[in-house]
Amino acid sequence: MNKRVAYVFPGQGSQSIRMLDAWSGEPTVRNTVAEASDALGLDLWKLIECGSAETLNSTDNTQPALVAVSVALFRAWQERVPMSPVAAAGHSVGEYSALVASGAMTLADAIRVVRFRGQAMAKAVPPGSGGMAAVLGLGDEAVEQLCIDCAGDDLLQPANYNAPGQVVVAGHLAAIERIKSKAKEAGAKMVFVLPVSGPFHSALMQSAADSLGARLQSLSVEQPAFDVLQNSDMRVAHQWFIKEALVAQLTRPVRWVETIRRFEQVGITHLVEIGPGEVLTNLTKRIAPAIQCMPINSPVLLESAVEAVEKSQPIAA
Repeated sequence: MNKRVAYVFPGQGSQSIRMLDAWSGEPTVRNTVAEASDALGLDLWKLIECGSAETLNSTDNTQPALVAVSVALFRAWQERVPMSPVAAAGHSVGEYSALVASGAMTLADAIRVVRFRGQAMAKAVPPGSGGMAAVLGLGDEAVEQLCIDCAGDDLLQPANYNAPGQVVVAGHLAAIERIKSKAKEAGAKMVFVLPVSGPFHSALMQSAADSLGARLQSLSVEQPAFDVLQNSDMRVAHQWFIKEALVAQLTRPVRWVETIRRFEQVGITHLVEIGPGEVLTNLTKRIAPAIQCMPINSPVLLESAVEAVEKSQPIAA
């Protein structure tokens, strides 16, 4: 059977201080981060390699840093494997990385937009009033019902369908506290509050979505060179509705299980996680164990992935 390869790009939570350590001698990576830094007027290499975790984890810094690193690693990968994937997707802000990789938008535009996106998300809800929690060990329908039961006069809804038995919810903190106890009573293995600054991918992000929509009006978008699955509606991105989908993404859940299932349906055999960390690789192993997952967050892992993709069978594009 021919190999069929998809690319995935991670979102918030995959970042870490010094995540570029192993790439300091790679000109393509350094030049790409420098390009992103120039577009933003912020030294992203210094932020990542010399800054504090608190500064990097601030949403308005995390998002451009992740896109810069992911695009840098994509370019390093492309130098070794100059191919188009069957499909690609990004988790939340990772969708911007996927769109840059596909040629739908420039790195400079994406970096500036995600910085604005992060700022708008931080402003959407007063500090300390909203958050997110991961519910482990319950099915999607059970978590959806718990959100209804625990919302009360507040808002609480699924935000990320990450893997079977792993759903992240977002909403007001009072409702988050209620679901922590109710979910355990319903049989959840664990419920833990995520270290994020707001209730992302929920209706509480509507003001951020409105601001982002206005900001995107002036953005130039091209038709992607390969299929990019959108988080918000599972449609293949098209030049004419990419902006609409990016706005909708802020208030709708990330449907990651469906994304990987779609890859299965089109016969994906190999998945390359392009960016820091291995979060999406680990999620994919739980969703679709038959797909060979390969993170490339270091030069050693990149070389291993190149060998796995290139050896033996030809690649089906």
